[in-house]
Amino acid sequence: MSGAYFHRGISRLRAEELLLSAKEDGSFLVRDSETLTGAYVLCLLYQTRVHQYRVLPGHDGKLSVQAEGGAPEPRYADLNSLVADYIKKEDKNGLAYALKHPVPPERSDDADSDEEDYPDVQQIELPSVTTPSQPSPPAPTVNNCDNCAEDSSQQKIQLALLKNFSKLNLSSYEREFVDAVKLYLDKGIESDVTAVKVGESNLPEFQGLLETAASKLQSELDQFSTKLRILNELLTIPEANSGRFGSSFKNKNNGPGIPSMLEKMSSCRTDIVSLENKVQETLRYFSVSQYDYVPATGDTEDSEMPKSFIPLLSSIGKPHIPRSDFEVKLLRHGSFHSKMTLSVDISQGKLFAVKPSKDALDPSSVFTHDRILQLVKNTKDNMRLDLVLSGKKKYTVTFEGVHKRENFCQQIMQMKNMHSTQMDVDQISVFIGTWNMGDSQPTASINSWLKCNGNGKARDPQVLGVIPHDLYVIGTQESAMTEKDWVNFVKNHIKSCLMADMEVVEVCTLWGIRLIILVKNMLRQHINRIQRSTVRTGIANALGNKGAVAISFYFKGTSFCFINSHLTSGDERNERRNQNYRDIIKGLSLGQKHLGLFDVTNQFNHIFWLGDLNYRIEDEIGHILERLDSKDIQSLLPKDQLRKSQHEKKGFCGFSEADITFMPTYRLPRCSMEWKYDWRKIKRTGERINAPSWCDRVLWRSYPGTYIENIAYGCADKVLGSDHRPVFASFNIGITSDFVMNRDSLVDEANVRIVFQTVDAQVKTCCKQYFQLEFHSTCLPEVGQSKPNNKFVEHKTGFYTCPTWEKKQLPELQPLFGDQDYLEEQHILIAVRSRDGDNECYGECVVEMKNKFDLMPQEFTCQLLHQGEVTGKLSGQFHILTGNQVAMQVKNPRHSKKSYELVALDTEYIDPELWHPDSPNFEGRQDLRSQVFPHQYENQDGGSHPSLNHVQSVPLIQSSERPQQPLPRFTSDDMPACSIEVFNPLFLSAKGKTGNDTMGGGRAKSQPYMGQASLQAPRQVLPVITMPTTPNTTPPDLPPPPVPRKGPSYVNVNRSQPDSEPPRRSKRPSSVINWLQDLGLFKYNDNFTKNGFLSMGSVVQMNRNDLVHIGVENIIHRDIILESLKSLKP
Repeated sequence: MSGAYFHRGISRLRAEELLLSAKEDGSFLVRDSETLTGAYVLCLLYQTRVHQYRVLPGHDGKLSVQAEGGAPEPRYADLNSLVADYIKKEDKNGLAYALKHPVPPERSDDADSDEEDYPDVQQIELPSVTTPSQPSPPAPTVNNCDNCAEDSSQQKIQLALLKNFSKLNLSSYEREFVDAVKLYLDKGIESDVTAVKVGESNLPEFQGLLETAASKLQSELDQFSTKLRILNELLTIPEANSGRFGSSFKNKNNGPGIPSMLEKMSSCRTDIVSLENKVQETLRYFSVSQYDYVPATGDTEDSEMPKSFIPLLSSIGKPHIPRSDFEVKLLRHGSFHSKMTLSVDISQGKLFAVKPSKDALDPSSVFTHDRILQLVKNTKDNMRLDLVLSGKKKYTVTFEGVHKRENFCQQIMQMKNMHSTQMDVDQISVFIGTWNMGDSQPTASINSWLKCNGNGKARDPQVLGVIPHDLYVIGTQESAMTEKDWVNFVKNHIKSCLMADMEVVEVCTLWGIRLIILVKNMLRQHINRIQRSTVRTGIANALGNKGAVAISFYFKGTSFCFINSHLTSGDERNERRNQNYRDIIKGLSLGQKHLGLFDVTNQFNHIFWLGDLNYRIEDEIGHILERLDSKDIQSLLPKDQLRKSQHEKKGFCGFSEADITFMPTYRLPRCSMEWKYDWRKIKRTGERINAPSWCDRVLWRSYPGTYIENIAYGCADKVLGSDHRPVFASFNIGITSDFVMNRDSLVDEANVRIVFQTVDAQVKTCCKQYFQLEFHSTCLPEVGQSKPNNKFVEHKTGFYTCPTWEKKQLPELQPLFGDQDYLEEQHILIAVRSRDGDNECYGECVVEMKNKFDLMPQEFTCQLLHQGEVTGKLSGQFHILTGNQVAMQVKNPRHSKKSYELVALDTEYIDPELWHPDSPNFEGRQDLRSQVFPHQYENQDGGSHPSLNHVQSVPLIQSSERPQQPLPRFTSDDMPACSIEVFNPLFLSAKGKTGNDTMGGGRAKSQPYMGQASLQAPRQVLPVITMPTTPNTTPPDLPPPPVPRKGPSYVNVNRSQPDSEPPRRSKRPSSVINWLQDLGLFKYNDNFTKNGFLSMGSVVQMNRNDLVHIGVENIIHRDIILESLKSLKP
């Protein structure tokens, strides 16, 4: 009977959806409890509300429904007996309503069949007419034996093999081989059957058959090995090669038998890979750029000529990084006319600015890495860049293309990181690769894969491609090598092509699904708390042919989780794949035990999901092939099942993926590099169409406010051996410290409080009950817990319950340490759980603490997730307070600048020259303030506020300092990051009695901005204004500008106050891109362009329904857009 109502493994949300779809009062089902092992939850529908009752096992194993008020309930031997008795009781069962209509479990779509896992059936062409050369099958020999059973089994084997033999076309093979096969079937099979029965692993007769088949192969291998030794001697150059290659090129023993031949074949394969690496090293030795040979002119002792101007030869054990040249135009007198070459020498840590008018370099054109202070990207012109250098020097240049500018910025950051003298690691590079090996070994070198070189967004192969990553994460599916062999294979390739020694962090394997993590030897000491876990999602969730393996660890204070999965295959099994995703999240046992309410997606700073996800392109095969022939990738991406599942919130919610610019990686010829898709697949049940698809993917999900930048995302089209092509991705990731840097802050930690003003939740549930909030964080000594809510807000749809909490119901949290740098890198995990019942969780989210040190509460909005499903959203206000209100206004300077803050956008950076009192450009500071902060410099009557005479000197930004406090802004990406509405007053510094003795610059630990799609919206930087803090201080000549008023909501931010004059009509932006950038919603640019809204003339006519249609799902973002459009209409 349990099959009619019991749903194993489904979530609470799915159970409610099934009951609501039944629509009849009295519909019920039973599911597993999410919090108590061995317990169940009885779900009953009555008056569009779902009532839940816990079914608990007792000490004797008997089950009972948890009673309200402590009344005793009858106990039952099993679940069927309990449900049957409650059905008989009808309305007198003590529940909200009688159990009348059981809801049966959903049937899976061919969950127990996965034909794509089987190899293709080879089509054998049989001759239509038997030719004289066709050998006749040998007559079976029947041996008289006392044991009739053994004789019968042997005859069955012989008959089955003879049937196969009769179908073979052996006319083109030599007679010796055909006779050997006939002899084996006639007599040899008997000997091998006897050997198998006695338990021997060696089959002597079959070994003899193989030796006959490979008689000519032995001699060919000997000749091929000799030729490899000749090539090795030809390409060996002592000063160019490090001696690591060639040790295997020696005479092999020519022993007899198949084992000796296999060993010889393996040795040949190793020699081929080693020879390829030697050729690459030799060619790199001689591939020195023209700038490595500069003729010496005059006396070079006093000049600043770089050491690398002598012929730069690759030193042993280190890769040769050639110098890169970038042709740019220099801005002079408001226009780009003067040409200049920017040359980046990463090895020497220098930047050269070469002008065509100069025959030789002078010291003023050579800049060491420590003199490069800031790279400022122009948001209106994606080829323009400002180089801020020490000594009050700045270049404004324009590149030949946006990719050139991005490559230049990446090389400068790599150079500064490589030559940094800081002992603390604050950024690492991570390589992530995934490959379905198709149960076969690679037939060529995997160097291009490890270098992120191939089709799509790749690393610069000449410069960045030869620099090893700090961390290598490689996931494989249908692995063809043993765990030990594969790890050594990868390590040897990294050593040979990148000259880096790697150490194994952890390896995790489930059948053919494998995940290995390697790290540089020097960084291994920073990794700790390593965990691993596996989940099976194959047939009946019992087989490991499908499933996932995962490894998690901490790198200093930053937590990582990597999941490699192989999901269900087949075009029509999209929902099954989404269920695999949820099962994996639910089944992984990773993270901290006290965070049991949170799944893996919310427990780690960064979680990466890679593997053969098997999502397909939903379209006619003819149209797909036509689009791929013309390399039209963009038209196929909207039909990708994974993107559709994310858009419909059915799978991988909150995960990000870099832009796909590479061809589909499945299904391609195993041994050919051409993009000719083998879309027909012969199965045992007939022909099957496998449309070319992006099955192999890399996605990630990071905490809000953390730094992560995608550098490369593509496929290695030259790595063969499988019908999949391996996919690579490269990331730069910020690392936080695992201890407090400022010991002085430990004295004041008792005065630091995290105060929540209000919290509002929208929970997707039909259960009418009260809720509680739990607050978790590594910076808190214990778990914070709110009081149960006592208020609800009505929602438009009945499927949402909206509890609210006020300040008196929320806890005041006191962190372990009061250091502001430390706290602003921390996050608070919030869980919404039921007060009654079994305390099941209804959703979890992560809130960042960055920029929360303020007297004014800061707003946040974030998405609630539970076991991979979107369950609502959470919003509210909170801030971090200290005991000293003056300290809340005076922001202490940061101790060190993060290396990844080198690159900024022009919207977040203000030239220090405009604020320095000794600068000749200081007179223009008022115009700049009025442009950047127009609302702060207007009084209530709409007039401009008088200029200030006391402006704190802002020195040129040095490498040990941070930019100033960012301007309050809206965060554009609310999934999974929090949308924050910030209204900060100007941060004021104290001016002492002695004059210009200020108490510190503005605080600047802000979100990273690198101009990438995965980062947040641009920010602006506030100047620091001095004002008196004591009665004895001389007042300023003019008062400071008024503090901006805090708007009640996103919608009301731009609304005029009743007493003010009507707002002036906003000037229409020049383009849709500029308009979205001004709103901080640039992430919707693709939504507008793909739906035909290419100009502001068409955009201003849009309404709310149009925004929903193009995919602007966030209500707050729609309100911001509509409010802006209202001000733009004539």
